[in-house]
Amino acid sequence: MTVLTPKLTTTSRRTRWALIVWAGTALFAGLHSALIVSRFHRFGVYTFDFGIFDQGLWLLSRFEDPFVTLRGLNLFADHSSYIMVLLTPLYWLWADPRVLLVFTVVALAAAAPLLFAIGTRLGVRPGLAALISVAFLAHPALRWAAWDNFHPEYLVMPLVLGATLFVLQDRPWWAVGLSALALTAKEDVALLIVPFGAWVAWRHRHVAAGTVIAVLGATAFLANFLVLLPFFSPTDAVLYTGRYTEYGSSALGIMAGVVTQPGAVLSDVTRPDALRYLRDMVLLAPAGLAAPAVLVLGVPITLANMLSTHFYQIDIRYHYTIYLLTVIGLAAMFGAARLQHRFGLRGARALGIVVVAAALLGLGPGPGRAAWGGIEDGGEIEAALALIGPDDAVAAESTLAVHLAHRQVVYRFPNPFRELDYGAPDLAYDPPVEDLEWIAIDPQRITNFAYAAEALEAVRRSGEWTTVVDADRILLLRRR
Repeated sequence: MTVLTPKLTTTSRRTRWALIVWAGTALFAGLHSALIVSRFHRFGVYTFDFGIFDQGLWLLSRFEDPFVTLRGLNLFADHSSYIMVLLTPLYWLWADPRVLLVFTVVALAAAAPLLFAIGTRLGVRPGLAALISVAFLAHPALRWAAWDNFHPEYLVMPLVLGATLFVLQDRPWWAVGLSALALTAKEDVALLIVPFGAWVAWRHRHVAAGTVIAVLGATAFLANFLVLLPFFSPTDAVLYTGRYTEYGSSALGIMAGVVTQPGAVLSDVTRPDALRYLRDMVLLAPAGLAAPAVLVLGVPITLANMLSTHFYQIDIRYHYTIYLLTVIGLAAMFGAARLQHRFGLRGARALGIVVVAAALLGLGPGPGRAAWGGIEDGGEIEAALALIGPDDAVAAESTLAVHLAHRQVVYRFPNPFRELDYGAPDLAYDPPVEDLEWIAIDPQRITNFAYAAEALEAVRRSGEWTTVVDADRILLLRRR
């Protein structure tokens, strides 16, 4: 007797593939959470930038003035990251930097199920949508983001992907809400949100909602650069415009300079390092090439990154990639829908092979084992740092300061003795040295930085400090 097995329904197939996506998401989140927490415990996480946001969030959660002594600035003078206020409940529940580290990884991992939902809404076959979503988790820029860890702009990815899903579900005003929330992450999010709003209005025919999104983006951009950043800045000037001096000295002046100097723009965007950046970002998600109208959404922020003299902005290892990476994820799914519609099942299968090949190629440029390293045994350091009181003022080497950030006064050595990435240009350097009670140094790390080593030598010669711990990886001094 022959037993007939019923074919899987479309719903059951989608459920099966959704479970695979969720399994991949859980694997990504679990693995990278373990890696970043291990890196933290091994003193491999740095003050710039994690310690800055950690101290800032801790101060906000205690309803204190968010003047971040690790940076010498008000948290909102550094960047317009007002979303930090909304994150304070994290530190009400558990004020631990590891919470922020894991939260970031989970936010990044959320991209996969959101992309899968977008793909199935577009009519992409569930198997292909799942493949693209899981492959996106293997993109080197996303894995480097987990390594780079918390920056408020990393929250923009799930917010914009969620907004796109709402648009596809014909709930555009929910998309407006998520877009408005994304704009609170950083001052430059508008460079993504304005074109996103135009795309929603034009491509998806939600004219009113798309227009509101674009207007909100433009308004936020102007408010941040013309009002809020100067208001919080100790010099009444936006801090990072110096990266674009070839084009202008203010946000609007830089934009005008870009328009009036096409030759300089062309020269900057065709530099070998800029082209390598584009190659590593776009070609490892090849389906996106079939959706140029979506890729265009990433042009403004990519142009801003390429024209900057700050080379980190075109390095896939750092947070500056996240807006373009969001666009690439969207483009990959929209491109897959277009290719599937044109070439049918065979085209979907061929695209699946290409996606897998690109994902395997992307494993190379991602963070290797060494990137997640640190000190093998940090027990001696932890014991020494435990001697410092919870309210004591301390100056510490970068990887040590991260473990001491939950206090009102903590400096990244050689601050407050010598200036290093502290405050703003043209601002008098006068942090109160006399209030300092402790200095914590990793002797092996400081030998690589002559400027800091000279400052430490001068401190020890002063006779004002006594040695409490002098070990291979920790030197702890206390004021006499």
